[in-house]
Amino acid sequence: MLLLGAAGGSYLWFRSQVAGANERVPDEVRAVLTDKPSSTATTTGTTARAADSTTTTVPESPSAMHLLVLGSDHREDEEEEGSRSDTIILVNIDPDRGFLSLMSIPRDLRVDVPGHGFNKINYAYAVGGPALTIKTVEQLTGIDINHYLEIDFNAFRDVTDSIGGVYVDVDKRYYQDNPKYELIKLAPGYQLLDGEHALDYVRYRRDKNLDFGMMERQQVFLTAVREQAMGWDLAFRLPRVVSALFSNVTTTLSANDVLKLAWWGVRLDGGKMRRVTIVGDAREQDGVSYVFVDEQGIAEAVDDFLTAPSGGTPVASGGSATTSTTQAKAAPELRGMKVDVLNANGRAGEAAAAGEWLSSLGAEVVTVGNAGISVDRTSVEYPSGAADEGELLAGALQTDSCVWSEKRQRVTVILGDDFALPSDYALPPSANTISGAGGWKKIARMVPFAVRGPAYIPEGYFFVERMPVEGATYDIDGKEGDGDKPAFRMLYRLKQHGEWMDQYMGITETTWLDAPAASDGREVKRGGTTFTIVGAADKVERVWWKADGVLYWVSNTLFHTLSGEELLAVAESMILIPSG
Repeated sequence: MLLLGAAGGSYLWFRSQVAGANERVPDEVRAVLTDKPSSTATTTGTTARAADSTTTTVPESPSAMHLLVLGSDHREDEEEEGSRSDTIILVNIDPDRGFLSLMSIPRDLRVDVPGHGFNKINYAYAVGGPALTIKTVEQLTGIDINHYLEIDFNAFRDVTDSIGGVYVDVDKRYYQDNPKYELIKLAPGYQLLDGEHALDYVRYRRDKNLDFGMMERQQVFLTAVREQAMGWDLAFRLPRVVSALFSNVTTTLSANDVLKLAWWGVRLDGGKMRRVTIVGDAREQDGVSYVFVDEQGIAEAVDDFLTAPSGGTPVASGGSATTSTTQAKAAPELRGMKVDVLNANGRAGEAAAAGEWLSSLGAEVVTVGNAGISVDRTSVEYPSGAADEGELLAGALQTDSCVWSEKRQRVTVILGDDFALPSDYALPPSANTISGAGGWKKIARMVPFAVRGPAYIPEGYFFVERMPVEGATYDIDGKEGDGDKPAFRMLYRLKQHGEWMDQYMGITETTWLDAPAASDGREVKRGGTTFTIVGAADKVERVWWKADGVLYWVSNTLFHTLSGEELLAVAESMILIPSG
């Protein structure tokens, strides 16, 4: 009874917090949202009112809805009059089809603001508040909006602090010391962002990407929050989180709506989340900077927004990952395997060459010699209990002849007349042949854990920086009591047509095995290693795996420039770098 009473009391307190956020909704907003017809894509959600039930039993799934999220640019030390919507995100919640999508709208998008002519879309908020913004977004997209949530920067900062910060894989260095703009000093790499740094990160727009980069960073942050929402310590922080959130939020969502959305959202497969950004042409008109998008561009974004993401694995089935670049596949790793190599084709030196190549893959070549026979086909023979090793070696050599032999003490390669070193591996992966071999060996001597470097880098990407610049590793500053989490990160930047782009691929290595970056995803087994692919099939976030007590991951660029196949190819090509 005491537990039931406590649960009931907690729920009533939660309702009171949400009710305060409901009461702040302007009447004109409720008028705009009331009695909306259903969307062509989902069933109609119910316009939220203050919770009218005292039950603590909450249905598992929320109603289908379209929720407009507005982030206002008002801070405590700024005048509220004239504030504009700094963030505009439309959320599609579709429990029936089991997916959630986010569509970011550029704040400088030139649109027809009802009753005010053409202007930036955030002008609607300045002259007509959230009600006019809702009308403007509906007119732009053709989507009926059922719910509304507005959050200011105070709430964003306080909520982030209340959950103990959020771990974010910062793609590049962000720096701005001009007091006219947002001040920011943020190093690249995986790190814990507190409220102020998180706010700086999501608001930054002083690079080539302008609003488009800001929108992507906002979605990156929201995705990270969702991935980390079920942390063990959240229950202890929940009252503080609820107070921080609903004291600074205005919303039509009821207490039951919030609970159902939270419960459904944290259990949603990450591959069933779609991030959509309306991307256009940024240019000036009459001395004013706008983002221009034609009707077709809007229609395509809306279609992506309303279409459930594919749950399929974003890599080719069977074999190694295929890519759109020069690499067809990444070579397997044979570390720990003992191999004999016998020449049966009569060509001098080929057994030694094959042995060197297999050694570069990590195999221990015990014997190199002549078979004493002549055969047409290259084959692999293995002793009892070594069938898996035999199949792996046969795959590396690209032969389908792999048989058990009672006379073999270890896995044995017999080179036939058809033998040739595989040519579709971009590089024989060894510490001496990978790009930047000297740098990787230096890192291996400095870092106190197993370092791996990529034998394959996607076309157009070049190494530009490692973190930390001066030391062996940096410590991922964690929440209280988490202990040291040493890591390092390599940054690769995209260059197109002789111009550097603000798109960075990252490789991170850390002994923090249960970092939130190692989140759920789709598993792919290659060469004895299980890789996990995180994100929707068309927008892969990262590929991670574990080996030798180390967590490794390859992170995509901010705009998901690399395909899942390319990320997996980089991951597969990672080889152990000797420290000697």
